[in-house]
Amino acid sequence: MQEYPCAIKALLKVVGKGKSLDVSFHASDSPLSKQIAYGVLRHYYELENIIKSLLNKPLGKKHLDLQLLLLAGIYSIDHLKRPKHTSVNAVVDAALALNKPWAKGLVNGVLRQYIRQKDKANSLNTVAESFSNHPKWLELRVIRAYPEEAKKIFEANNTQAPMILRVNLLKGTRDEYKKALDEHKIESSWGSLSPTSLTLKAPSPIESLPNFQEGYASVQDQASQLIPPLLNLTSGLHVLDACSAPGGKTCHILESCEGLKVVALDIDESRLNLVRENLTRLGLACELKASNLMDYKPSIKFDRILLDAPCSATGIIRRHPDIKLLRRDEDIDRLALTQLELLVKAWSLLKEDGELVYSTCSILPTENEEVINAFLASESTALPQTINVSWGRAAGTGRLLLPSTSSLSANTDGFFFARLKKTTL
Repeated sequence: MQEYPCAIKALLKVVGKGKSLDVSFHASDSPLSKQIAYGVLRHYYELENIIKSLLNKPLGKKHLDLQLLLLAGIYSIDHLKRPKHTSVNAVVDAALALNKPWAKGLVNGVLRQYIRQKDKANSLNTVAESFSNHPKWLELRVIRAYPEEAKKIFEANNTQAPMILRVNLLKGTRDEYKKALDEHKIESSWGSLSPTSLTLKAPSPIESLPNFQEGYASVQDQASQLIPPLLNLTSGLHVLDACSAPGGKTCHILESCEGLKVVALDIDESRLNLVRENLTRLGLACELKASNLMDYKPSIKFDRILLDAPCSATGIIRRHPDIKLLRRDEDIDRLALTQLELLVKAWSLLKEDGELVYSTCSILPTENEEVINAFLASESTALPQTINVSWGRAAGTGRLLLPSTSSLSANTDGFFFARLKKTTL
């Protein structure tokens, strides 16, 4: 059984080398390998503290793979729907695949000790981080910003996100696509926030989705589907998607209004290929431009600009639990400075009377309302536009969605939105 060695190899790239989990898997890795790796990261701090309580002395840095294997073992015992001894035996065998046959006895002993003393091990789990399963710096920032909602935010972040579809209204209605899903025995429910969204009761391979390759639907969280209506689009407008890859928002903009002249800009040529692939599948077209926004010098100015700014991604931890290990406290202020610089540059590309939407998948005020407030204080031509919607909450002059699992229809990632209009001096 190769699921554990594959999961550990992926986890080593995240924990040991700071790589994203998404790019750490091989195409041949099994769904179970991925489930184990994602699960370990979701419960990382809790699992790490349990292992510390079970080991007589810490494992050295050169045995990070063995440490991660033990975390995977504890995760499997608690969360995989199979007999505990099956998980123990598979993890013990994985020590051989990691070229550490000497560790079989240690792994077996630690995992069986956990099974015998599970209640005691969990009662000793008193490190604050292990309760939220977030790093201390992030836990403090979230509690400071949202003292009443912090517990629910942590709980939402530690759940597996649902699979949500965006129906391409150029191909058919949401009702029609839901009926097609029903015919394929794929259960779904209408999203309550986005009129193009359907939430699947259980994740489904895209190959099983009706007419997916023909462009009838895309996978996209409900929160980011809320952007096109905020852009106030009409046919003929020049639109810039300033940080476009992998292309979900670009394509949704094109699906939302025909006759737009869209430029999809991204600094990474390889990631721009993802935009191209999405456009092709959906039967859409726009101009693709590989460039750093700061160096971009178009021949025109734009009527509408979407700046979905690079951020800490603290609103999408449930989809990317590796964020908890990859981000650092000092990243946040650095990102906020970059976001402000990008906003200033994007503003210079906007026509008078044009509109710009600033968005992030962060829930931290430093990257959201504080960036907008700093920009408004320095830019006299920027006029904030009220976002009159029923969803989310006010955040400065913008609007914020916190990660939520309140119901399938309102299940969303965390996202911030602000609308600005360029006035004449």
